[in-house]
Amino acid sequence: MDPLARFLLGAACGVIASGITYAITQDPPWWWAVGLIVAIFVWFRELILELLP
Repeated sequence: MDPLARFLLGAACGVIASGITYAITQDPPWWWAVGLIVAIFVWFRELILELLP
């Protein structure tokens, strides 16, 4: 996958996950953390999958 497309997909997934978390709880550390974790997993999924046996 193109790096820019993967970046945009990760950003979009992070925003969606943050929005869902914000709808449940408005406590800022939680929805920021969830959004960043989802985005990082999407951005680095190819590297993570290569490292798994």
